[in-house]
Amino acid sequence: MSFINKRNLQGVIWLLVIVLFAVCLIMLTDNYFNNQQINLLLTGCSKNGGEAILEIHNNFTGSYSFECKPK
Repeated sequence: MSFINKRNLQGVIWLLVIVLFAVCLIMLTDNYFNNQQINLLLTGCSKNGGEAILEIHNNFTGSYSFECKPK
């Protein structure tokens, strides 16, 4: 392998590492804000005297259904 090929390979590896780090950071941030939203929904329902019904459809994507039924 010549010097140019090694340098290009190293650049591609660094690019992949940076992209992987960015994807992980975005997923963690999305998960955090999703949990904050669910906590606010549950707290608000409880304060209004309702019964919270939460169904998490997919942990990876963060999809869920929420319903607040009056007691």
